[in-house]
Amino acid sequence: MTAPPQAPGRSVRFEDLRVGELLAEGGEGRVFTLPLQPHLVLKSYRRPAPRRFLEDLVAWPESIERADLAARVNAAAAWPASVAIDRHGEAAGLLMPRAPRRFALRHRDGTTRLASLSYLTADPAHRVMAYGLDLPPDASPPRLGLVYALARLLQAFEAGPPSVGHGDLSTKNVLWSLQRGPEIFVIDCDNCERFGPDGDPLGVTGRRRAMTPNWDDPAVRSGGNPTLQSDRYSLALIFLRVVGAANFPIQARQRQDGSITVDFAMAPGPVASALSDPEAPIWRICATGLSVSTPAARPPASAWVAALEEILNRVGAHHLLESVWTAQGAGAAPAPEPFECGPADDVVIRPSLGPPRPAPRWTMVGAATAPPVLPWHRPAPVPTAFSPPGGGPIQPAPPSGGAGPPSGPGPVLPVAFGHVRRGLAWWLVLHRETFRALIVTGGRAYGMRSLLFCALVDFLFAVIGLFLVAMLVAPVLGI
Repeated sequence: MTAPPQAPGRSVRFEDLRVGELLAEGGEGRVFTLPLQPHLVLKSYRRPAPRRFLEDLVAWPESIERADLAARVNAAAAWPASVAIDRHGEAAGLLMPRAPRRFALRHRDGTTRLASLSYLTADPAHRVMAYGLDLPPDASPPRLGLVYALARLLQAFEAGPPSVGHGDLSTKNVLWSLQRGPEIFVIDCDNCERFGPDGDPLGVTGRRRAMTPNWDDPAVRSGGNPTLQSDRYSLALIFLRVVGAANFPIQARQRQDGSITVDFAMAPGPVASALSDPEAPIWRICATGLSVSTPAARPPASAWVAALEEILNRVGAHHLLESVWTAQGAGAAPAPEPFECGPADDVVIRPSLGPPRPAPRWTMVGAATAPPVLPWHRPAPVPTAFSPPGGGPIQPAPPSGGAGPPSGPGPVLPVAFGHVRRGLAWWLVLHRETFRALIVTGGRAYGMRSLLFCALVDFLFAVIGLFLVAMLVAPVLGI
């Protein structure tokens, strides 16, 4: 009788691991699959890491006294599972949970990418045009639910003792899914630090921790490490950027003079109505969380949990709360203690209702109205993170004022100019996203592939343009 596979202990021998294909590569090391343990990945360090620190990090969830909080860490974070020890007894890597498949998105071109928060921090219409993804609109219950799920995980991080700070809750390190309801999955947890009751770090002295530009805490001085309060700043920033579906670049202004005013515009809807009152508790919590003058007064994650629960219940989205509880491995937690936070003297947030964002001319069509698919052109359906009932491929919308194509030939020039405008708009979006992939997100391999695709598109545009010019000039020259 074969014994069931055993879960790895706090440490395993590197030489006993069967290492698979390379998944990713970064400054600290490389990430590999483990064919015999497909639910885990191996992060192999370029230089030996402090073994005692990593073993304490692996064992930290055992210190959480409440079972429901420990369940959140296991369900919503890629918390280190084991330390990989080399033949010299030094820490050569970490075994960590692999992100489940539901935390990935498939683009229109068939490529699959991790569903990071970067998809939600821009106008959803741009993501439709660039990737063919149907994302929830700004100020919608699913977006609030994702922030709520993250706040619950950070509540578990803060519980301890000791408490834990991630320090780099950036676009690339928080994944999301709506397949089973709002879910998040935080990666890169080996960057975490444990903090004592006095707020001092318990890790290795002089250890440098990563902070992603445009997501870092302005209260941390240059060269310093993120603190326990840095996660609270990140949570407030994620709320603005995910719920508002916009970038809100505030850190540079906060470093210059410290005082900022944020105009938070929302399209009309139930959530927008609940958030339109500038005196609503959520705005005081958000403003205090973004404060640079008094970072110690930033509200804990439990204050966010209570405020977001109140809003989601008010807009009739209690089912989203229940799905978050189920996904994080436990039922509803006890109501958090009320938290009174004073006004922030350096942050002002002004919510307002504005017109709906212009949507791209796309609609969902069923098999009965879809155009015929030729045998040599059978595109695979594009899985989406948030799809209307009924599904179906994404197709251009019919002209306004009619349910289908016009019956007559119609004017040629306006149609042609319309196609040219749409082609130029697509060309601009393509180049902007390629620049972002190369410079902002740091995705080297993906950025190079995007750059090659852009070069091919530019070449084709040039060939077509020369052909059209030749067609116009040839009659004049008598060719």
